Amino acid sequence: MMKPQVKVLDTVIQRLKSLDNPCFGKLFGIFGKNTHIILGLQLNNEPEDNDLYALPAEIDFCGFFEAFGETRNTQEVLKQCSSIEVTDNPIFLQVKLTIQNDIQCSVICNNQINNTSYSLVSIQEVYTQFVHLRLQGDLQITSEQNKQSVSDSFATLRKTIASGVMAFIFPKRNIILVTSDSESGIVGLTGDASFGEICQDANIEGGSKKKKQNQTLELEIVDINLIKKVTNDPLSGEIKGHSPVVVVNKKQLDFLAIPIRVDFLATINKDTQLSKIYDILIESAIKYLRLYENVLQKYLERYKIESSANIPETLHFFPKDCGHFLTRIVFSNTDDVMKKEREQLHKLLLLNMTTPVFRKTLQYQFVKAERLNGPLRNVHEGIKPTNNDGKVCLVRGDYEYYHYCQNKMDDNGWGCAYRSLQTLASWYTLQGYVDREVPTFKEIQTCLVSIGDKPNTFINSRQWIGSTEVNYVLNSLLGITCKILYVSSGEEMSTKGPELVNHFETQGSPIMIGGGVLAHTILGVDYNQQTGNLKFLILDPHYTGDENLNVIQNKGWCGWKSVEFWDKTAYYNMCLPQVPKGI
Repeated sequence: MMKPQVKVLDTVIQRLKSLDNPCFGKLFGIFGKNTHIILGLQLNNEPEDNDLYALPAEIDFCGFFEAFGETRNTQEVLKQCSSIEVTDNPIFLQVKLTIQNDIQCSVICNNQINNTSYSLVSIQEVYTQFVHLRLQGDLQITSEQNKQSVSDSFATLRKTIASGVMAFIFPKRNIILVTSDSESGIVGLTGDASFGEICQDANIEGGSKKKKQNQTLELEIVDINLIKKVTNDPLSGEIKGHSPVVVVNKKQLDFLAIPIRVDFLATINKDTQLSKIYDILIESAIKYLRLYENVLQKYLERYKIESSANIPETLHFFPKDCGHFLTRIVFSNTDDVMKKEREQLHKLLLLNMTTPVFRKTLQYQFVKAERLNGPLRNVHEGIKPTNNDGKVCLVRGDYEYYHYCQNKMDDNGWGCAYRSLQTLASWYTLQGYVDREVPTFKEIQTCLVSIGDKPNTFINSRQWIGSTEVNYVLNSLLGITCKILYVSSGEEMSTKGPELVNHFETQGSPIMIGGGVLAHTILGVDYNQQTGNLKFLILDPHYTGDENLNVIQNKGWCGWKSVEFWDKTAYYNMCLPQVPKGI
């Protein structure tokens, strides 16, 4: 038998190379023409972790990895691989814990470990070959409020879905996938084209292509609706064996009536024939229901659900350090539990424990929100570098550019510090460190009044604020602490290179600076340690125009400035927001 070609996503290798302790875990991948593509990994988990998340359909458990010191447990690997059902040739990645963490790839054939080569593949390369199907539809279960009854109800629902009574519709296209209405199971299309041809032919309406910020990655998402057929196939030959029987039980019981909004993903190769999609979508629905049941059962153990008041929510994530979708189902009133589960997920997936990934605000946005004249993001990207030949340290992550006169508000001449504060707040929101929207002017003013910093007359006024007030608001509304860096004159800014470099290297957040009657945002520095020359990447909130990136960059509203930019006669306070600990 020919060994399969093995490709491994580069983010998988990066996480394996970061290991420093022996461990054992699973590999997840997708299969093509004699090719295994390893997309994900997870530490060997306990059964109770099965309700934390699910991978898209078609991304299957396909092998193991082991990080070891001097020896590896070959027999344990072979024993574990016998449980893998989707392939006869599981993949085994051996991580020898050294300075470089050398990684050897093997394929299991005939109960033997055979070394093989592997090639790295990037996220961009993978998703030129694959498309995501997003299955949505409405189901419902009614069950007694006990573990066994809930389990039986879900089992019955899964059996019903697998029985062939479901159909799948491509919205706004006359294509329906069924089991036996036509020879191929396709209604509305002649022949059996590949899914990629269908997408290319019409760019299926209801789907979307989304370009990720800061990447060339494009994810193709195709929406598909789940419906239940209400008539039988004419040749099904279904015969009722007897009349319906009604059983009356007058015992008082607690019942659950839970509407289930199916929302799940499948990752398929564009070469997949359309006639093969039906079974993949059935698998998606069943996989979603298993995750839903696990989450619901665990919730029932902790809390009493009254009727259908508490409906779980489906969240999809696409963490860049994973390189694939993960789906979670959560109850919104269990914040303490969600925090613990986020920590478990980071450990299971070998993600760092300092940067949030699975907070609700970081869920994948399938449809880009259209914000009329809304703030632009990351307007410094594409700015020409300086000729300073120094160490360049920039803001890390996304932020929004807030400036004068946005949202038809005339704050020209007094609102620059408010706008800089909003830019800082947007950074924390977009990184997932806080679960709230960027504060409005009124919320900022109300906050300062409530903490006793300003009188009641400050609300709805046009009074300025400075770096001290920015510090108070970030701490009070967002729970963010700040360091204050003071200079007695603009000229003294030239001495602050080391402190600013350290901030952007360790924190990565934008800085608000106030001096005299002006406020600005610092997005980065270019510090030449040899010459002592320092340049600042400035985002200027005094801009009053439309959201025009060319104007903003070409006219210097975002750009590199020298020390001469600062007023020599004014003192300055810099507000350096700190990154909170925890995920």
